Amino acid sequence: MSAPTDDVPGKWCVIGAGPSGLTALKNLLAFGIRTECLEREDAVGGNWYFGSSASSVFESTRLISSKSLTQYTDFPMPRQWPHYPDRQQCLNYLRSYADHFGLLPHIRTRAAVERIQPHESGGWIVHAIGRAPQHYAGVVIASGHNREPRWPSIPGTFSGTLLHACHYKSPMQSGAVVGKRVLVVGGGNSGCDIAVECSRHGATTVHSTRRGYYVVPREILGRPADVRSERLLRMGVPLWLRRIVSLRAIDQTIGLPWRHGLRRPDHRLWESHPIINEELYAQIDSGALQPIGDVARFDGQRVVFDDGSSQPFDTVLCATGYAISMPFIDQKHLCSHDGCPRLFLNLLHPSRDDIAVCGLIQPDSGQWGLTDLQGQVVARMAKAGRGSPQASAWLYRQRMRPTAQPAMQYVQSPRHRLEVEHFSYRAQLERLVSGMDRRLRHA
Repeated sequence: MSAPTDDVPGKWCVIGAGPSGLTALKNLLAFGIRTECLEREDAVGGNWYFGSSASSVFESTRLISSKSLTQYTDFPMPRQWPHYPDRQQCLNYLRSYADHFGLLPHIRTRAAVERIQPHESGGWIVHAIGRAPQHYAGVVIASGHNREPRWPSIPGTFSGTLLHACHYKSPMQSGAVVGKRVLVVGGGNSGCDIAVECSRHGATTVHSTRRGYYVVPREILGRPADVRSERLLRMGVPLWLRRIVSLRAIDQTIGLPWRHGLRRPDHRLWESHPIINEELYAQIDSGALQPIGDVARFDGQRVVFDDGSSQPFDTVLCATGYAISMPFIDQKHLCSHDGCPRLFLNLLHPSRDDIAVCGLIQPDSGQWGLTDLQGQVVARMAKAGRGSPQASAWLYRQRMRPTAQPAMQYVQSPRHRLEVEHFSYRAQLERLVSGMDRRLRHA
């Protein structure tokens, strides 16, 4: 192994300059921790840098959580923006954040990380393209989890065009949708958005899902649906009553699945990651979008479904999610099991104070404010390691406490491996920040 050329005591490294990496960098710098960020693309933005190899969003993507529940804790989105900003506004927001907090001088672009190894004296050796290996006191992995497409396991061979949702950018792209017979596989938010969009441009569009789902409109009576739900959470309304109130409001706004001829979900509201879409039912009701069950197998250009029916298609689009992938680090260093890191709050190593993973969550509401709080916890952990053994010991004890029962029971599926209930998760992070602050003040 090449000897590191940079061994500055106390310097941290953030990997990735997307939403999670930017706020991790900002919080570390705010606590006086020397930090640099390594980004593989030529500019910041991560998944929202449309057109880059890091981006899986498509042209018409917009937030599925309202701006007030998505934004960072100390950097509000513009008041004049819509409740649900589009992809370009999201990218502009992230770049404004980086500019406002002076992050750009600390970001090294075109510096893709190839390997991370623990150093024998503590900290980590980071190998990046175009740079000599460097020794850092700590590492924050914020490279995202929408990088490696997860393909469905479908027997047979499809002879038409087979794409994953990460390859889809617009219905006009490469002639795969316009005027074609299109099958969209997957009932998540991307699958529903793509199915709706394809139904306006394809000759026929069929949407295959393995189960029924509840669909929530973006707005209820002129206000974001998640803001209304947040109010009930803050009031302490019990879950059973929140379900009744929310189902009634959804039914009055767009109707429930069975009112549109769809299957009843095999789970209760919020036990699956919420589908946010106010156009899906209209396209189904108009006949432009045909719902169908799970795919059984491919047979040339025909697709056979679980109910025994089959149809010919020109294009199959698989909106079936992503595998968790951090190929630059041995997964034993993240306590991984079955391909999924086992970290305290999906964030901290059980015992090491020199590594964290920010953004490894899928909340049922906005994410960036939560990753901001994650960054605040990591910054305090790094600060404590510089001279507050009391704070470090307290944080260690929190990680050793028995895992609390999840606030919500989710459907067992790969889609929910990183799912967190945002309200209780935020409260846990805020408690850690507050507890660390008290102990750091006494250091």
